[in-house]
Parts: sequence; structure tokens; C-alpha cells
Amino acid sequence: MSPRPLEAVLRFAYVNGYTCNEWAEPTRQCLGEKDDRKMTNELCELLLSRFFAQTRVSEPLLERYIAYAITGNEDHAQFDADDCLIPPTTFLTCIVKYIETTAIQNPRQWSHILKCLPIVLSVVDADQIVSDLLNEKQNEWPRILCDIFTMLSRLVAVGLFRDHYAKDNGKDASSTMMTIDNDFATQSQTLNNTQPGESSLPFNFTMSQPSAFDPDATIDLAGFAEEPISTEAIGSMDGHSAHDSTQSTTIDRERIESFNAVKAAQIIVDLIENKSAKRIFEMMNNQRQQQCQDGTEKHEARHSEEPWATCQAILAVPSSQASSADMSQNTHIQKLLLMINRLTDRDLDRQMAVHIKYQELEDEGTARALPSAGLMGYLYHMVQIRPGLSDECIIDCLSKLQTIKGAFDEAFYLEIWFAALTGLREASTGLYKAKGLAEKDGQQQQDETDFSKLDMITATNFLLWRTIVFVKIPYIIKKLQEHKGGDDTKTYMKRQDSLVEGLELNPLESSLAELYSFAGLLNGCSSPMASFEFFTTNTPTKLMDKINFSGTNTAEDDEDDFMKLINDMGSSLDLNTVAVAKAIKGVGNEEVFATIVRVCHDYGFVRDHVADALLKNITSIKQEDNDQGFDIDMVDLDGSDTKQHHKSGDVEVLTKNVEDRMIAIKENISRTAISELLHIGLVSMIHTRRIIDFIIEFLVEKAEVRDIFSLARICDALNKSSSIIDVIGQLYHPVVILGPLEDLCNNWKPADSEMELDGRSGFDSPSDEDTDGVQVLYGKYGKIWTLVILVLNKFNLYTNVGSVFKETNGFCYQFFTEGPIIYGFDVMDQSMEEFIRQWQTALLGNDGVSDDLLRYSTPQQLLQAAPTLLHRTVLVYENGQLEASALLGIISYFQEKFLSFTLFPGIISILCGDVLARNPSIAIMCLHQLLMSGNPPDMLLQICGTSILGALISLSEQRTQERMVAGIPPNDMNKNEMEGQLNVLQQYIKTNLGIEEKNEQRQHHTETISTGVTCDNLSQKAQDMFRYIVKSGRSMFMRDVDADIVALWDASKAPKQVITHYLDMVMFQTALEMGGPHWFVDMIVNEVLEAGKSGGAVRAAELGSCLITTPLIRSPDADGTCTDLLRCLLQDVVPSSLRKHAATNASFFQGQTLGVFTGNCLVFMYDRGDPAEREFVQEFGRQFFETLVVDSESAPQIIHVKHGTEVDNHGTIGVLASWPDMVIESPIWRGFLKGLMSNPLINESWPNTFI
Repeated sequence: MSPRPLEAVLRFAYVNGYTCNEWAEPTRQCLGEKDDRKMTNELCELLLSRFFAQTRVSEPLLERYIAYAITGNEDHAQFDADDCLIPPTTFLTCIVKYIETTAIQNPRQWSHILKCLPIVLSVVDADQIVSDLLNEKQNEWPRILCDIFTMLSRLVAVGLFRDHYAKDNGKDASSTMMTIDNDFATQSQTLNNTQPGESSLPFNFTMSQPSAFDPDATIDLAGFAEEPISTEAIGSMDGHSAHDSTQSTTIDRERIESFNAVKAAQIIVDLIENKSAKRIFEMMNNQRQQQCQDGTEKHEARHSEEPWATCQAILAVPSSQASSADMSQNTHIQKLLLMINRLTDRDLDRQMAVHIKYQELEDEGTARALPSAGLMGYLYHMVQIRPGLSDECIIDCLSKLQTIKGAFDEAFYLEIWFAALTGLREASTGLYKAKGLAEKDGQQQQDETDFSKLDMITATNFLLWRTIVFVKIPYIIKKLQEHKGGDDTKTYMKRQDSLVEGLELNPLESSLAELYSFAGLLNGCSSPMASFEFFTTNTPTKLMDKINFSGTNTAEDDEDDFMKLINDMGSSLDLNTVAVAKAIKGVGNEEVFATIVRVCHDYGFVRDHVADALLKNITSIKQEDNDQGFDIDMVDLDGSDTKQHHKSGDVEVLTKNVEDRMIAIKENISRTAISELLHIGLVSMIHTRRIIDFIIEFLVEKAEVRDIFSLARICDALNKSSSIIDVIGQLYHPVVILGPLEDLCNNWKPADSEMELDGRSGFDSPSDEDTDGVQVLYGKYGKIWTLVILVLNKFNLYTNVGSVFKETNGFCYQFFTEGPIIYGFDVMDQSMEEFIRQWQTALLGNDGVSDDLLRYSTPQQLLQAAPTLLHRTVLVYENGQLEASALLGIISYFQEKFLSFTLFPGIISILCGDVLARNPSIAIMCLHQLLMSGNPPDMLLQICGTSILGALISLSEQRTQERMVAGIPPNDMNKNEMEGQLNVLQQYIKTNLGIEEKNEQRQHHTETISTGVTCDNLSQKAQDMFRYIVKSGRSMFMRDVDADIVALWDASKAPKQVITHYLDMVMFQTALEMGGPHWFVDMIVNEVLEAGKSGGAVRAAELGSCLITTPLIRSPDADGTCTDLLRCLLQDVVPSSLRKHAATNASFFQGQTLGVFTGNCLVFMYDRGDPAEREFVQEFGRQFFETLVVDSESAPQIIHVKHGTEVDNHGTIGVLASWPDMVIESPIWRGFLKGLMSNPLINESWPNTFI
């Protein structure tokens, strides 16, 4: 059949104003009953050519005809396959031909087409298309979609670069449209000359030019049926009317083009996110590659069939014009441009476009929250959990998190800075809460706070956060850059910013420039160092005297500082000059942002001229500090450049001084010199890592030659300034300290160093003068052993001794794995029995321990025998063969410098056991003598204070219960001497450790930072904390940075100094230990599902996966390791949760959130740990994905079936879940699979997992 009847029907219906149904009925007769592809093509071409023939006005009736023909519904409601006249594939194939010639000339027509296009594209079934490609069936949708992407990109480009396309394409488009009009007029004339007998239809008429109809006019189209209007008459009016219409609708035309661009961008994004277009193209390319490998087809390039490169070229900014400012700021346009850039970037090919949907899982209130919950979890873990994560683990987790988030380097680095600065701001809030921040009017300054009463734990927490911000984060960013294998620091882009306007910045520099604008957060962190005395040693030094009193001499301050600087730098004798003291104070009190820039500049991240630009206007931040009541320096009268020059001069002076100190220490080591160097490292974060690296290298050097005198001085300095040990443990694993000392602690004996006694250069402390001979050597070994115990205690390494001591047969490994041994009771050893008899005779005698006995003994034997010596001495006293004064004399003997190292942990452990199990009165008497009489060792309370206090409190509680059972009133005054000593000891320990028993919010461990938490409410508090981080987190502008955090946990007022953080990883650690793996994982999954329903889904998935995959429990023998939690998650909690929520008709969105969380857990655990753990996770993940392959037509098939493999449901993997029909047919199951697919790293870790 010729196309003339179709056109005749269209003319008649159009002129007479027929409805869509009235026009469709004869049109179907023309098309025939069978699906004639040729006829539908002709109908589509007829409609579109007629539709685009008019360039300046729209035709409402023809728009309804087109909408009905392609959707089956004239009001764009839904797609009706039975009523539509043109199949979607036919229409889409035809419409793309018109984009080149009509995009500029016909914005109104394209606006109508774009309204219909989403309904037409709703028929796209990605699963069916992929299935056809897998089965090698013919499917035309991939080619059509590729053309659609190109067409829509052209419409977006027209809206973005309107002037450019109007100028370049106007002439060609006009001539083309004239051709179309002429062709159509010719066709109309031909049809007008058709004889009645040539058509089977009863009507034949002359159709007028549609340009005569004004869409804004109210014309009765039915009137044209009786008296057709000639083409010539209408043509005579066309020129004048069209010209006037064009002049009057210029603004409307631009508005319509902008609308078209936004609508086209939305359709593209929807095709990628919801229609899985990228998945379709990837599968098509995979099939073509396989065919190429099989020799069945010749394939060109891998991405030749994907439209992304073409879209990017179309959307690229023309050289002759910038994009429209209004359009370029549109969120849909920005989202499209970002998505196309990612899809065309081969380095970021792993980042699927569906992640943009993943990032929008949150509600409007939390979508912009900074920092992310995942980053907060990792950074807070680095401060609060001991020992911390290794650098390799941190880099691996952060790199995977960035890929999952789909974040560019600049944004990701900025989030890292935000997470670290959030912790520092919270730490400084607890430190200075006493006066400075409590004054609403800002009249009270922070420097008036009573720093002499600073709490050790609170200040150490503040110090650790300073180290994270200034030392650890720059190092992490450096390693992240190296991990990526590229050098993005040399990739520059211009940034329009008031601070660095016109400069080309790399991502690192750009993140700092962006960070500079968050003045509120920076002001909150830019507090001066609390007290220089606080981080010093217990023994005053000349450097501390200069720092504390450098500003009290007015005459000295009036001298020329520049001349003094020259004199001080020229002096090679005095390293503690006034200029150095002032430089230390200046660097310590420098603003946070300035210190960050200087540290990054020192690492080479920031170039010289960029650093100068970033530091140029620091004084503006200081002025804001002054307005908010913070302490600042004197007003800069010389200008910001001069002040920054002085600050840079302080750094240079201190750098030169540090280098001189290192040289001096190598030439003549002393404890004082090392202590002063360590103190500089605690204050000047620019030099912290350099100083710590020097100390570690120097320690290793002296340990290799077994120089016990030098090692003792280094260890003693570290013992006296224990805060530096916390910093070292944050930057490195504690093995860097314990590893070099292991061999000496295992094998050293007095004969190895006795010849060096005469050559030692002076004493390190006045107490050394009380010892001589071999006692000096034992004292030196004791200082080394004390450091070993201190490090083990600080970082809780007793549960995993094998991680620090490698010689399993060595003394250290055996001593800490076996614990204190009572020879003759716990074990029989004749050689030790002889050794113990000799020492017991010496202790009970009047002459004391001789040099000969010390010379032929070893410290290792003495440490092993000390618990037995105490135990047998107490037995002699219990049998009445020893006076109390003699017993206390022997106890006092262990306070001597050369024997005090035997007290911890052996002797103290035995006494604490006796307090609870054997004879508490004798044990309390001995403890009273050790702690409160004679000369107690300096480190005794710091190392063993909490253990002793725990035993004493337990005994007090036991006594209270006994009185209650016996009916004795609690306030009965008839208490014996033991109970009096018990109370005195408790009060003494609490006072010295800064423990306030009456205040439940007071915290006594650096790691424990939450308040109002008891054994009764621990689980609820942990769940509340998880929900709070998910729901609120931090606002983008940190408006809630000074919120009363303590009020979250207890209604009572917070004490003066308390560690308060929004996120407490130790609470989660304790909850895991107390509640067990199953409760812990189940709690997280329930909160993740709740977040998927009520908001905060991304934050819940990030924080939950962080808690599952970062080690909270280090002991390899305890439940709760990351592997245990992953097994519990996949084998038990996820299957049971899906069954439970499928029965309650949970939403697709909840399942998607659970899938994102599960995928994150698998990816973070992949390729991590020892070889056995890596192999387990690899196999476990593979088998878990195998279980997701279900044999059901109603369930989505997205998992590749691995033919020839079987799921091993026994052995090391265990039993994996099976999925009932109720689950696989539910919305939550489909969402769960969709969430798993959103992770780009799953297909990399487990290749070809998803279809």
C-alpha cells in the first residue's frame, strides 16, 4: 500500500479537528492488521516530518496525534502497547535522524518530544536485553540507546551553548528546513492531484500549510472541513506572521531550550541509574570481545560501541563561547556532566554511574553532611583503639572507600581534613571547657583557664588529635597518592577563589584552599597549647625554664630580637637560648590552618608560591577568633606578610636547633638532651615525625651493639615523657620500640657490660649516685624493662604477644604468655629452686644482696623468681617466723632502683591476687608499704595503679556484701586496721590518678571517652550512638560544633575537664566484647535497615561496614575478629534479616541499603591480612555470591552461574543460606541485589560476578 492514504487520513483529521481516537481508527485500517514494519516507519516519518516542518510555532492537535501514536495515550499518562500505532523502537530509530537539523530551529517541538520520551523509554528492560545478549539473540536496543544518548546530549549542548550553535548552525539549519518544507509541499501537491479512485478511503481533500495556524489563537478547526483554505493564501501570510512571532518570543525560546536541556539531562541520568544503560553497553562489549576472541567477529576497540565519548565531545565547551552561567549551575546538568566525565575517564572506569544514586540514598537533611561516617570511623579508630591500624590497612580502606563513594581527590581529601578537625575540635572543647568557652560574651580568655589542674588523660587525648591532624593525615594523603600509582599532584586546574585566584592548583592544594573557607571550624581548633609544662618530663630542664620565663624579663624583651637571633644561631654551646624558646612558643601557638599548610609544604604537597598565597591572609582568621573570644597574639601592625615572615623564621630557627640537638645527642647522649628533643616534638608538629624517626633509629642503632647505658638513657627519657609513647604508637606499631629491645631483654647478662662501668660519663639522675657496682647495670636494665612494660600496658598487647615478640622460645615471649609463676606450686624447676634459695637467704639476712650474687644472676632469672620470693616470704610471715617490720623491710628492698623493675607485673600481680583470694590484710599492708612509704618507683602507679585499684574496690564490695549478710550497719565504726588501710590506699590512688569517684561522667582512660555508660545501659548506649551518627552527624558548616555532647548521655552537668566525642569506638569495642559477635552484627544490621526506611542510609552503610571490618578485638584467640564478624553477617544475620523483613513487606530501599552495606564489608575485607585470611575471604565471598543464584522466573537474574562449581557448605566455610521463594520474590531481595551491584569493586575482587 502506498503512503498516500495515511497522509490523506492525517490531513482530513487534522483540518477537521478529529480526536486521537477518531484519527487512529482509519489509520489502523491503513496499517493493516499485521505488524508491518514498513508502514509504521512511513507513518512515523509522516508525523515527524509534518511536526518539524513548522519552525516557529507549535501545533497542539498534531502534538496529541504524535503522543497517541507512540504511547497509546494522548495525555502522557502511561504506555499502552495495545493502542499505540508506532512501536517504541521504530519511533526512536526515526526521531534521532531529526536532531542535527532541528535542535536549534524547533525547541517547542522538541519540548513535546521530551515529554513523551520517558514514557516510550519505560519499556526498556535491562534484564531482558542482557539476557538476549548472553544468549546471542538479536536485540536492537543497544544501538538505539546509543543513538538516543547522542541525541539527548545534543539537546543539552544547545541549552548550554545556545549562542554558539545558533551562530554556527543557523544557516545550514535554515536551508535544510526550507528543503523539508519544499518536499512536504511537493508531497501535498501530489496528493491534491490524486484521483478519487486511487484511494480506498471515501475522503480526499487539499491540505493547507499549517503555518497559518497560530497556537495561541482560538480557531475552530472543524470549520475548515467545509471550505478548505488554499496553500497560496496561507503562504502569503506566513512570512509576516512568523517574523512577528520570532521577535516576540525570543525570551520564551531561550526558556524552552533551557527546559529541554534540563529534561534531556534528567532522561540521560535516569537511563544510566534506573535503566542500567552502562550495564547493557558493557555486556554488549563483552560479548563482542568474546566473539572476537572466538574468531566469529572482528571487533575494533573495547569502548567503540559506547556513546560516552561521543556525549563528552558534544558537551565539551566550544572554544568560542563559555557555557551559560544559569544552565551550568543547574544540579541536573552538573550531575550529567560529572557522570559523563566519570564514564569516559579510563582511570575511573571502575566507578559505576549507579553510585550517584547510591550517594543519594540519604534524605535531604543529611545528604550534604560532612564528614562522612566511614571516614569518621577510620580516623576515630586511629586515636581511640590501641594498637592502631597499620598504614597499609588504612590506605587500603581509604582507597576502597573513595572508589565506592565515587569521590574525586579534592573532595575526598577535604572530607579527611573535616573528619580529623572534627575530632580535634571536640578534644579542644573538653580541654578548655572550664572558663574560656563557658563565657557567652567572650570576655573571659582561654589563657586564664587553670592549666595547672589539667587532666593527664584529657590533655593526652588532645595531643593525639593534634598529631592526627598535623602529622598522620599529611602522611596518609602522601601514601594514598603513591597507592594510586599516578602523580596527581602534577595535575593542575585553575580555581577562582578570593584566596588563590588565578592559580593552578593540584587536588591537594585545592582541598586546602577549600578548607580555608571553613573559618568557624578552624577557629575552634586554633587554640594555643594548654601548658608547656604539661608535656614535659618530671625533672625540670633548662629549656623549660627558658620557655616558661622567657617573657618575664622586660629588659630582655626590649632588646633587638634580630641581633639576639644572630647571636644565638652563632653559638654552638647553648641550644636553649631565648630565641629558641620563643620560636617553640610561636610554633606551638600558630593557627591550625597555617600549621597544616607548613606540614604539607614540608612533605612537598604544596608548592612554594601556593603556600605563600594560602598563608597570606591567615590574620583574617585570627581577627575572627578575636571576635569570638579566643586568645590571639598581639595585633599585627606590620602587615600579614611581615607576620608570616616571623612565623617562617620561627620554623627555620627550630629546624636548625633540632638538627643541632640530634648531632649533639649522637656525640654525647644524655637523658636531659633526649627529653628536651622529645618535648620539641610534642609542641612543634612540623618536626614531630622527624624527631620520632631519629629516636627510633637511634634506639635501633644502640640496641644492635647492646649499649645498655645509652639504651637506658633513651628508655628513661621515654618513660618520663610517656605522652610521646602515645604519639609513637599512633604513627607506628609499638613493635618499632619493642622489637629492637627484644634481644637485649632476652639475653643480656651483667657480664656483657661490666667492663663499661668504669667508662660511664656521670649519672643521669641524683638517684643513680645511691647505686654502684653491678647494681648500676641492673638499674639500667630496669629502665629498659620498665619501658617494655609501659608500652605493653598502654597498647594492651598482652592479648597478642606474638605481634611484638618474634622469638617464641625467648624470655619475653615466654614470660608474658605464661604469666607470674610460683615455683614449687605452679611448676617444679630445680635450677630455679637453687636460685630462689640464694636470693631468699640474702633478703632475710642482714647483709642484703651482694655484688657477687647480682653478678652471677641475670635480670631474667630475677623477674621469673620475684613472685616466688614474695610468696615464700609472706608464708614465713604467716607462720610467725618473721616479724612484720622484717617483712616490710624486704618489701622496701624491692623499692631500690636496681630491683624496682621486678615489681611489675610479677610482684604486683601476686599481691592483687592475694587481696582477693588469700590473705588480704597482709597484701594490703605490703601494698601500703610499696605505694605510700619509702621511695615508691616513679612508674608504679602509672603502670599498675588501675590494677591495684580494681582489686581494692573488689575487696571493698566484698566486705560490703558480707556486712549486709551479717546484718552489720554500713556506718558501723568498728572497723579493723585493714579496712582503714584499704580506704587510705583507694583514696591515694584515686587522687594520684585524677579519679573522681562521685562523678559518674569522669573518665580515666585515654581510649574511653563516653560518659554515663554502665554495664546496664552499654548495649543501649552503643545503639543510640550508632543511630545518632547516622541521623545527624555533622552539618556542612559545623553549626553544631559546640553542642553539649555530654548531654547526649547524661542529663547532669559535665565536669570541668572531660573527654567528649560524638563517636566513641571504644564503646563499640566494649559492646562487642560484652555482647558477642552475633548481637553486635545484628544490632548494626537492624540500624542499617532502619536507616534505609527513615533516612541516613549511606552513613549507616559506611559506619556499619567500618565497625565490621576494622579490628576492634586484636586477640587471635577471642571471638569478635573481623573474620568472625563477616562470617556471622553472611551466614546468619543477613539471611535471617531478609526472611524476617520479607515477611513484613519491607521496601526495596531497605534492601538496597543492606546490599550496599554487605558489599562494602566484603570489599573492605578482600585482599587483607595474612594469606590464610585472604584465601578464606576470597572463597567465602565466591560461595556467598553463588548462593544468590536462584532458580525462579519471578526473581531477577543478575548473578553469573559458575558452571562446574559447587558450593562447599561444610569445612572451613560452613553452611551458607538458602533462599525461600518468599524472599526472592520480595522487594527487599531485589533491593539487596541492586545494592550489591552498586559496588564497583565486587566485580574486580570476584570477576564476572554480576551479569
